[in-house]
Amino acid sequence: MKATSIKDVFLNEAREILSSVESDLVLLEQGADADLLNRIFRCAHTLKGSSAMAGFGEVSEFMHGLESVLDRLRSESLKADDRLIDLLLGSFDWVKLALFSGEGRKEDGGLKQHLVDSLSGFTGDAVGPCNSGDVQEPEAKDEGCRYYRVRARFRENIFESGIDPLSIIEDFLSLGSVVDLQVDHSAMPEFEDLDPEKCYLGWNATVRTRLPMRKVEESFLFVRDDNEIVIEDATGEYVDEFEEESILEDRKIGDILVRKGIVSRRELEDLLQAQENRNRKLGDIVVEKGLATEGDIRIALQEQERIRTKIGIGTVRVDTKKLDSLMNLLGEIVIGQSGLARIAEDLPEEQGQRLKNALYGLERTTREFQEQIMSIRMIPIGPTFDQFRRFVRDAARDHGKEIRLEIFGEETELDKTVIEKIGDPLKHMIRNAVDHGIEPPDERVVAGKEREGLIRLNAYHQEGNVYIEVSDDGRGLSRNKIREKAVSLGLLKPDEEVTDDFLYSFVFTPGFTTAETAGDLSGRGVGMDVVKTNIATLRGSVEIETGEGIGTTFRIKLPLTLAIIEGMLVRSGQNVFIVPLLSIIECIRPGKEEIDTVEGRGELIMVRGSYVPLVRLYTYFGIEAEVREIGEALVVIAESGRDRLGIMVDEIVGQQQIVIKSLGGRVSTTRAVSGAAILGDGRVALILDIHGLMSEIASC
Repeated sequence: MKATSIKDVFLNEAREILSSVESDLVLLEQGADADLLNRIFRCAHTLKGSSAMAGFGEVSEFMHGLESVLDRLRSESLKADDRLIDLLLGSFDWVKLALFSGEGRKEDGGLKQHLVDSLSGFTGDAVGPCNSGDVQEPEAKDEGCRYYRVRARFRENIFESGIDPLSIIEDFLSLGSVVDLQVDHSAMPEFEDLDPEKCYLGWNATVRTRLPMRKVEESFLFVRDDNEIVIEDATGEYVDEFEEESILEDRKIGDILVRKGIVSRRELEDLLQAQENRNRKLGDIVVEKGLATEGDIRIALQEQERIRTKIGIGTVRVDTKKLDSLMNLLGEIVIGQSGLARIAEDLPEEQGQRLKNALYGLERTTREFQEQIMSIRMIPIGPTFDQFRRFVRDAARDHGKEIRLEIFGEETELDKTVIEKIGDPLKHMIRNAVDHGIEPPDERVVAGKEREGLIRLNAYHQEGNVYIEVSDDGRGLSRNKIREKAVSLGLLKPDEEVTDDFLYSFVFTPGFTTAETAGDLSGRGVGMDVVKTNIATLRGSVEIETGEGIGTTFRIKLPLTLAIIEGMLVRSGQNVFIVPLLSIIECIRPGKEEIDTVEGRGELIMVRGSYVPLVRLYTYFGIEAEVREIGEALVVIAESGRDRLGIMVDEIVGQQQIVIKSLGGRVSTTRAVSGAAILGDGRVALILDIHGLMSEIASC
């Protein structure tokens, strides 16, 4: 692999690592956690090793000092106070600057040296090899030197991950004095079959050191899952200190318990002896002696199983453009299937049935193909949410506020394209919550609230869509101020009565703001209009719920995917419309006695004891219809959230997968239509947006 390719792979991974570690450091400030500390340390360790391999020596050197501070945090020699968290965040900011500001990067004004000096004030004595005379780490409870043997066999395509196996071995050998080193050439092919981009070598090595097993494992931390790495404590072979049975492979449950700190190495030896004498499971003995709970043993067993199953499993990075191309091709296949299904209807019965049977198998395969592509494109929204932890922390401190960010539904998955475009709208809404929504601590106390404000991000699936909520427990929107501003801008007449939803929608008008002064975060009337525009381009919508003195919630509705949906085809006159299948409750043929007209609310239809608004598609879109009488027409009952709507149509054509094609603003400005689809016979059908249709009917 070329050096430039390795560099590109590293930078892509570094961008993800830096985003993750920034969020984790903010969480660390709220309370230390062993798993959290280990995750941060692993990120730093990866950046240190990978940056050296990718040619960023300055970053690797800097990360060495940063890693020492993090190691002291893990050993509880340091406390994660505000000052240290600020230093760590600033350090990773410098790393980001060094990696992504390009070759023409200007001097940092002494920032690096300032950070190095500050980090030096936190680092302790370095730990070296046994023959260096350095003091051993507190974690190394066994006195004297130890001998660790490693057998390493790397997968052939490891260079594609930007990893240099030789650097990993050298990192391991640097932990102490080299006792034995052998290179395994057995997998080396003949010269004519040699591929310079593949790894054929393996290593057997032993070192003598004062360091604990944990330090040895960290050298191989990021290659153990998908490479053959066996680490053994071989001390018993060199020093008659332990019995031979204490030398275990890492995958065994005993070493997992030691690594997790549940038992010590010496306790493990006693337990193994008891296990041999009594012929019982090691986990049962550990629980019996009160050294661990059954839950601890269950977690250790699960980890052991994960280690086993991960051997040989790899991942491949795929350019999103290639997935987009696959999705477009799949869309064309779906359209072609619809055309064949249409032809099958016109063929004689026998030939038509044979074609339908063949299409049934093709449709099933195509559907599985679609699901596989979609699963590849779907990623959890958690990392997008996590990136705002640092933003909220810093913005709150700059404005003298105390704000806590809570995140829910981070496992909710969304199409990668949608996630990439939702970041900016979320940032605008969070910025408004920090600046306008959450009150200063003293003001909150006077209002009977806690000093610390709350901003909550939540994501969940509903009706085949993804909903994202940005909530705060601050002041809420002032109805009077919004109305006064709308009147002053000529958006509303002084005596005009409108609903709350309509009034709050002015917040998304360009230049609209109720802030008396503009701050560095918001208040200029720019931002919320961008939010609505960006969400609209994703075929989404946003609504507001607010209460003065209680808080505000912005609820964003987004499609799960931008490509294909399951739809019900309905006809009104000569026009075919598509209703998303997940929005449909049922289809009925009501009698005339079930229809009522209410002044100010239009037609209502009685459905199972409650009234539901009715819309006649031919009236709404101004088209001709074959059926105008209620008793002869069909009504599709659809829902959005807690609201329901009856849609009157001539007939139901059928159900099929729909390839969504977007409509430009010049083609359609109505919220009732979310896109269009090409049918099998070449006709274009409009896709109804149930939420938008309800909103437009309500505003009429």
